[in-house]
Amino acid sequence: MTALINKILGTATYDDAVCDINGDGEVNVSDVTALINIILKN
Repeated sequence: MTALINKILGTATYDDAVCDINGDGEVNVSDVTALINIILKN
């Protein structure tokens, strides 16, 4: 979660393909929401 937020804030340089959790072609807050949903389902 922290790594994804750092990517969105520009303080990390992870690959966009890895960080695009919801697969919409953008890395943004929607990916954080998708990741939270994945975590809560497990």
